[in-house]
Amino acid sequence: MGERRNPAKEWATTWRRGDAHAWIQGDGPVEVEFTLWHREVEDEWPDPDTYIDDLYDAASAELPRVITQLESGALGTRLQAVDEDLTDGADYIDHTAWRIGDKVLLAGVKHDDTEAPVQLVVLLRAYGTGEQEDQEEWL
Repeated sequence: MGERRNPAKEWATTWRRGDAHAWIQGDGPVEVEFTLWHREVEDEWPDPDTYIDDLYDAASAELPRVITQLESGALGTRLQAVDEDLTDGADYIDHTAWRIGDKVLLAGVKHDDTEAPVQLVVLLRAYGTGEQEDQEEWL
């Protein structure tokens, strides 16, 4: 369910589903990421390498269902598959991404580091505003 908090500002949008609430406010490019599935990587397990592939496989098995929902949903007819890499340098185990106007919609499985959970995420961001811009030379 969506609603506008401030009708004078087109970007001030909120969402509500059950007890979960999300909103966007402020100026500039906005990236919205929703975690749909996550499993913790337990350091106390004897050898994380013995089960990490199973976590990757379990998250990747959920990805086609999410992709189908996105493609058949309200935005489905506006999603444009393109041949370029839309990850902006982020490292995904598996992903699918589309252009939608001047935005990128991406569904993917990620594991950012050994301490982080394995996650299935959906994110929406402006096209060309990701990690590559943050990696400029500083010398």
